Amino acid sequence: MQRRKNHYFSATLLIVMGFLVVCSLYTLIPLYNSISWEWNVPKQKVILASSFFSIFYAIGLLMFGPLSDRFGRKNIISYGFLLSAIATILIAQSTNISHLYVARSIQGFTLGCFAPVAFAYCFDHFSPSLRNFTISLINAAFLLSGIFGPMISEKIATYFQWKGVFIFFSFFYFLLFLFARFILSPSNTLILTKDKPWKHFSTLLADRDLRILYLIVFSLLLSFVTFYDSLFQYLSKAFPDQSFMLVRSVGLVGTVSCIFSDLVMRTVGTKRLLLSCSLSISISLFIMMIFYENLFLIGAFSVIYVAAISFFLPAIITYIGILGSNHRGSAISLYSFTLLIGTAVSPIISHNFSFLSVLGFLGICFLLNAILVLGIRRDA
Repeated sequence: MQRRKNHYFSATLLIVMGFLVVCSLYTLIPLYNSISWEWNVPKQKVILASSFFSIFYAIGLLMFGPLSDRFGRKNIISYGFLLSAIATILIAQSTNISHLYVARSIQGFTLGCFAPVAFAYCFDHFSPSLRNFTISLINAAFLLSGIFGPMISEKIATYFQWKGVFIFFSFFYFLLFLFARFILSPSNTLILTKDKPWKHFSTLLADRDLRILYLIVFSLLLSFVTFYDSLFQYLSKAFPDQSFMLVRSVGLVGTVSCIFSDLVMRTVGTKRLLLSCSLSISISLFIMMIFYENLFLIGAFSVIYVAAISFFLPAIITYIGILGSNHRGSAISLYSFTLLIGTAVSPIISHNFSFLSVLGFLGICFLLNAILVLGIRRDA
């Protein structure tokens, strides 16, 4: 009973961590103008700090999973948060744009300690039911941070200026370090490997089924970011009096579906769930394409779109984690890295094509994903 209780505490901690980690992807967005005015630098130079964060975050995602296979999940997550707290306070101490670039890069790299390691931790320590449920809620936290991250940042900056935002997050990252040391379970020495980190990347990529899954992963966050970025631009022109935040909030109601992901996975199977989600997303996007002038239908079908994404993410992590077997940390690192790299392509698509074109392109992408899923030989 005590062990089960500890697992519930660990799961809750990982969900909170996931939300606060991904919030840092968005915290700088409402602060661009403030920093630009204070340091008398062009806004574009301040925006570049977010790019540095994303690049080094992606590198961290790629590195920390394999390191956790060797040194243990608890150690990597906990000390990663300690380093994140230090890096985040350095951002608050920045006095010029160069310092901001360096501190933001370090912050991004250290926060890469969470996603792949946390997912691997769920496989190592939780029952399949709790594992799937926790992974689903962590992914829901990732999606929700896209709304609440900028809101938290903007509210704190209103009362304590922009540096207060990073002091706030530094404090919470330090608290999470302490909680991780006390709550998370140490890795079973039997699952740790003494092989060189990153050695198994080539082995994983040689697996045909994993290659297909990684190809699908690339499109997931790419589609999510591209869809909402393009929707924002479209609504700004077509419905200037409507609240984009309201439409986005309505769409993210779909994240509630993550609560049922474990039940659905066990009922229909992981492969069938991926196929169903791919087809549901494609159909929803094509319907929005037909009725793009109807704001109500855009909101309604965005709920279906987000619900399908909320099912898709934990299902594909489960698939990769099972196929990755003893090299799970490395397998999920590749997943996290591929997922984030997809977002680097999204601005190119959303800012160069119309909303209609974006809907058509993404709809075709998920039709192709459905075909790719059918080509996977092993079930999970």
